[in-house]
Amino acid sequence: MSLVWHDRNEIRSSLVCRVVHAYLMPALELGPHSIKRLLRQVPSEKIDIPTEEGRFTPREVIAHLADWEPVFLQRMQTAKSCPMARVDVYDEAQWAIEHAYGAKDPLAQADLFLQRRKQTIEWLSVLAPDDWKLTFTHPERGEMTIEDQANMLVGHDRYHVEQLTGVLERD
Repeated sequence: MSLVWHDRNEIRSSLVCRVVHAYLMPALELGPHSIKRLLRQVPSEKIDIPTEEGRFTPREVIAHLADWEPVFLQRMQTAKSCPMARVDVYDEAQWAIEHAYGAKDPLAQADLFLQRRKQTIEWLSVLAPDDWKLTFTHPERGEMTIEDQANMLVGHDRYHVEQLTGVLERD
């Protein structure tokens, strides 16, 4: 007995979802740990030096990551509770000032980032396969799925890992 076309696509979609997320979820979990390890290696004399001209310092990088994790989670939760809803955008430079990133304790922020990422992973881990395709509308990026946002988190982590490794390589 063969499966009807619809059933095959559903099975394939579920399998692809499981395989992709088999790598995504560990990457999401490892990001904060890698960043915390890198942060511990940044000498105290470099913690407040911008990673590049016009960019955050290592202290501000980790405060930024801790501060934005709930925003990313909220966007995904919006997609699930109110598909296609428009989400807010924020000025990250203004948030850095308003939220005093430059005064934050880096290791405490690393712990906060890890705690908040765990909340994101817990929420993602119970999604049904079809939930990953639910969308929200970002005013600058357009329509994004929960899966898009989850993958963007990995890229966001990676971007900041690169910033921190660059600091470690500088004289």
